[in-house]
Amino acid sequence: MRNRYIRLAVSLAAAMAVSFLLVVSTGEKQTVYRPVVMVTRDIEPNTPLTSQNLAVKDIPAETVPAEALQAIPQGKVAGQKLWTGEFLLSPMVKDNPIALPVPDHRVFSIPVSLKAVGGIQPGDRVDVLLFSEDKASHGSGESRVILSGITVVDILNQKGQALAGKEDKVMGSAAVPAVAEVLVTAAQANLLNAAANTGTIALARYLPDSQPVTDVPAVVVNGGDVQW
Repeated sequence: MRNRYIRLAVSLAAAMAVSFLLVVSTGEKQTVYRPVVMVTRDIEPNTPLTSQNLAVKDIPAETVPAEALQAIPQGKVAGQKLWTGEFLLSPMVKDNPIALPVPDHRVFSIPVSLKAVGGIQPGDRVDVLLFSEDKASHGSGESRVILSGITVVDILNQKGQALAGKEDKVMGSAAVPAVAEVLVTAAQANLLNAAANTGTIALARYLPDSQPVTDVPAVVVNGGDVQW
C-alpha cells in the first residue's frame, strides 16, 4: 500500500512538472530579429560608407528605430560624425559631401517653404534677400540682396528631418514650412539675425555671373531699431 502511494505521488509530481513546462513554453514570445546596419568604427563627416566601417547585425526588431537601414548604402557618405555601435539611420546618410563649418563659421537656420526651395540642394550656393515693408505705403517696400553666394548645408522639414531629394521638396504648397541651413561667418549670422527681426528674408539661387555683394553694411541695434 505504501509503495502505491509513493508511485502516485511521483506520478502527480511528474504531471505537474510537465504541465508547468507546457505553460511556460506556450506563454513565451518568440523573439523576432531584423538586419540592421551598425557603425563598427568612428566615422568622420563626408567619409565614404562601406563594409570597412559598417556591418549588418541581426537585432531584436522591437529595439530597432524606424529609420534604421537594413543594408549598407552604396556610394554614400556620412552626413555627420558617427560613433562605434550606433545604428545607421537614413538622415545620417548623404549622397554628396556636405559643407562643414570651419572655426570662424557656423550654421544658421532660415525659415523657408518647401515650394520656395524646391530646386535647391545641399551644397548649392544661394543669395539671401531681405524684404523690408514700408508701413506707410500699405504693403509696398524694398527687396534687396544682403548676402550672396553662401552655401546651403541642409534642408529640413518642420520635424527637423533632412529632406532626401528633389521629390520631397516640390511636394506641398508654399505654406508648408521648412528650414534651410546655411553656412555663414559670425558677422553674417548677426546680419541674418537682425534682418529676420526687421523684415522677411528669402533665398534665391546664386548665379556665378551675378554681381556679388562684397561689402555687407554693418548692423547696429539700438533700442530695438536696426540701422544698416
